[in-house]
Amino acid sequence: MTRVFSLSQLPTGHMHSVKVGDYDVLLANVAGEVYAVENKCSHYQFALSKGALCEHRVRCPLHHACFDVRTGEQLEAPGMDGLPRFEVRVAGDDIHVSEEPVAKNRPDPDGSWPVKTPTDNHYTYAIVGGGTAGAYAVEAIRAIDREGSVVLLSQEELPPYDRTKVSKNFMQEDMETAKLSLRSADFYRRYGVDFRAGAQVQRLDLNTKTIGLADGSSIAYDRVLMATGGIPVEPDMPGLDRDGVFTIRKPADAVAAREQASEGSRAVIIGGSFIGLETAMSLGKRGAQVTVVETADLPFGKVFGEQVGAYTRKLHEDAGVTFRFGRKAKAITGNGAVTGVTLDDGSELPADLVVVGIGVRPATDYIAGVAFQDDHSIRVDGHLAAHGENAWAAGDIATYPDREGLLRIEHWKVAGQQGRVAGRNMAGQAEAYQMVPFFWTNQQGVNYRYVGHGTDYDEIVFDGTPGESPFLAFYVKDRHVQACLGVKRDAEAAAINELMALGQMPPVEDLVGQDWLQRCRDVQPAG
Repeated sequence: MTRVFSLSQLPTGHMHSVKVGDYDVLLANVAGEVYAVENKCSHYQFALSKGALCEHRVRCPLHHACFDVRTGEQLEAPGMDGLPRFEVRVAGDDIHVSEEPVAKNRPDPDGSWPVKTPTDNHYTYAIVGGGTAGAYAVEAIRAIDREGSVVLLSQEELPPYDRTKVSKNFMQEDMETAKLSLRSADFYRRYGVDFRAGAQVQRLDLNTKTIGLADGSSIAYDRVLMATGGIPVEPDMPGLDRDGVFTIRKPADAVAAREQASEGSRAVIIGGSFIGLETAMSLGKRGAQVTVVETADLPFGKVFGEQVGAYTRKLHEDAGVTFRFGRKAKAITGNGAVTGVTLDDGSELPADLVVVGIGVRPATDYIAGVAFQDDHSIRVDGHLAAHGENAWAAGDIATYPDREGLLRIEHWKVAGQQGRVAGRNMAGQAEAYQMVPFFWTNQQGVNYRYVGHGTDYDEIVFDGTPGESPFLAFYVKDRHVQACLGVKRDAEAAAINELMALGQMPPVEDLVGQDWLQRCRDVQPAG
């Protein structure tokens, strides 16, 4: 044990980072008890000491992964692992920490679980979809049930990967596709999972509990998770089949687009969505001259309001992006390869490549035996169950009950956490899904952190001014904070996430000028 700090310098509700051998260790005082975990978020290894501590929960300020400082367990995605935990002893005013972790809090398959491929192709658990929801579900199941047979069916040839990088770093740089993976294919083999890459599911019948694959084989199951994500929406216009026209959903899409982009090449982005503008940023960094065609008057104006929309527009225009607002693309022109985009006013934009980014739709066409919502998603209950005791849904295809009503949210963190909760419930738990929604986006190097969900707000309360200072924007409906956008105030956004989850947000008239980290420290631990 090594003496690292003084108890008198670590009041209740506070954190402090210390160096112990080769480890950066986070000390946290929770109601008078001191705990120690590694000070690195398991997602991007960012220092958790720069985040928010609320009761026993520490939340990373970057992408809002959340951990229990008492145990190191991960409570919320992203990041697949928990935190290494260290032993702590307090003697008088001296805090001592073990030189090595006493618990790693990550799966360590040792090959003792051979893949169980039932001779009759009947599995205990079937996961349809190899995205983040499927990845979290598999590990949640295995943490509870070490014996049941598990098959993970992925339409893509890759193991589950970090899709959030595809329109950002992966497209900007010449990153290798393999570096996107959350786990290796070998990890799943050693975890006793039958991972099938390139598996084309043609039909899932929830009544007969069977899955038909394109190769003519079929699978039977006891419990199934549907987690097939979204399919890019394609506009009804001629020319989508031209060479040089892309949607950005998979790594192969980004590789093809980035190879087409070069210094001085002309790129047209159809749609000012989050993916569309991240793609505009990434192609611009590769030297392309980028024009964005958007039917609205401002980027994100409907979601974030006019002030944030104007701020976002300026970020992109300062980086060289040209906007054509209030316009709609009518056709993509070219003889074989794309040469331009025709707009609804008759004007023509020259183009060497075109990216369509107008949203996604739920990938549920293969499912039989359930009534769909109007958008073809699947309605689930508070435990993410979709069909009695045998089927669950997670991610982009799930419409679920939230604090703000029934929602379907296309966010990577939501998909991961829903996959984890669904996996636990498939393995016999009865855990409600209660996470406050969160997503992040990178707009020309400026990170937006958005907590909650607000679509019909009637007031925006600003603490700070977009374009002039770091700011928080609170989206209020009937005196209730639906959501908060934080720009360059990351730790505070993490604290607000905690307070929203606990239902302890202050009144609307007190939102401006708050010490949000202190409000978290003042929360009294339950029990």
